[in-house]
Amino acid sequence: MNVLALLDYLDEEISSASNVPLSNKCGVDREKCLDIINDIREGLPNEILEAEEINKEKNQILYDAEKESEQIVEDANDKVGLLVDQNKITQMAYEKAEEVIQNAETSAREIRLSANEYVEDILADLESYIQRNLDIVRQNRTQMRGH
Repeated sequence: MNVLALLDYLDEEISSASNVPLSNKCGVDREKCLDIINDIREGLPNEILEAEEINKEKNQILYDAEKESEQIVEDANDKVGLLVDQNKITQMAYEKAEEVIQNAETSAREIRLSANEYVEDILADLESYIQRNLDIVRQNRTQMRGH
């Protein structure tokens, strides 16, 4: 059964439930409703699972970028340490190390921004897809109530 049919089935189950006297509440078959909800979860589009995977990938990209940045900085510091004992070369090494560190930080920042933009684009597409499907579900429910 597809998700829309399951939602209709759940709607029907709740709509046809017995009213509790003197209240706005009703009694439903809890097991049946929970089973329908579990079936709905199983029938959700793969895009939701893909969004979770994309989020994990984004976190991994950010983690890798941070590690790469740390390694570049560490390498730069190592290079600086090797050149400390040399007079003229020492000054040039400090300048070069600073440039490498700045480049590493800039590179890491750009990688993080790119990763965030990529994930933002994917999540925006997913949000749009889910919104369209939610609108369809709402239209179907409204049509079902109207008939």
